[in-house]
Amino acid sequence: MHSKPLHLVIAINRKYIRYAYVMLTSLLLHTTCDVHVYILHRELAPADQQTFDQLAHSYPVTFHFIHVPDALLPPQKVLATSAWGAEAYFRLAITDLMPSCVDRALYLDTDMIVNQSIDDFYFCDLKGKKIAACAEIIHEPPFGNYRDELFAPLFSAGFSYFNSGTILYDLRALRTDCSFQTYMDLAEKLDYRIQFPDQDLLNYRHSTETLFVDPLRYNLNARYAYDIYSMRYDDMKQNACIVHYATSKPWRGNFVHYNVEQIWWDYAKQTPFYTELLQEALEETLTNTAVNSYITNLLEQNEALYACIEKYDQLLSDAGITL
Repeated sequence: MHSKPLHLVIAINRKYIRYAYVMLTSLLLHTTCDVHVYILHRELAPADQQTFDQLAHSYPVTFHFIHVPDALLPPQKVLATSAWGAEAYFRLAITDLMPSCVDRALYLDTDMIVNQSIDDFYFCDLKGKKIAACAEIIHEPPFGNYRDELFAPLFSAGFSYFNSGTILYDLRALRTDCSFQTYMDLAEKLDYRIQFPDQDLLNYRHSTETLFVDPLRYNLNARYAYDIYSMRYDDMKQNACIVHYATSKPWRGNFVHYNVEQIWWDYAKQTPFYTELLQEALEETLTNTAVNSYITNLLEQNEALYACIEKYDQLLSDAGITL
């Protein structure tokens, strides 16, 4: 057990309270040291904040609610670069918002599950780097989008593109030359040619200041791992420390589901919200037409392929060719 506390930062709005609760439950079940959670927000009322009281009564965790002021909100030109809400940018203001006595902090997205202890990662040697992060699944060109041109000078120097869902910050080092305004000035310098806003800015600003850690352990994209690496529930349960449910959310019913989502539900089951989350997911699954449309489209494509095969079989037959 570490004698020093673990400082965790998350950014949420009211809609994400329950999902944050699930993520925090997973982390606290696997953490042996005292934990301080800093919740960056714009709209949480006292009643919303009291939602986390049960966690504070059950685990060695202290909550700090930090309201993000207008001065630390990005200008409209930055907000217009994507469909993400303002909360996506709060991690860019960590040096402005966190108490000066905190030298190190871990930022996690709330669509994650902490499946094993993160103590070794949190207390790791940063080797002189200012942040630690995990490479994206596709972390070098060609991306087939604006990043190929925007990041070209960095990639020529050996840079890899990282995902901003897991970031360990050396706040003491960052405070010397990095603030929210630093990122906003960079956005202007890049002529707002960013689509993954906070992630693009973090990558550009810290291209030479990042310690890369194992993405299969500390920021495993569940959907990609399932589709690309053929990982299943037991694989992730045994090997992944942090599982990231980016894009395909286990609590949504608007897509075809897959068995590694069960890890998220394992932890949701240990929260007061399990029944209502399960009911909402089931209701959306039953009423949403996305899955039915997807299957119908596959069936239509299948029929078209069979028609093509039959056509070419007939052409071969007419030509007297047998295979």
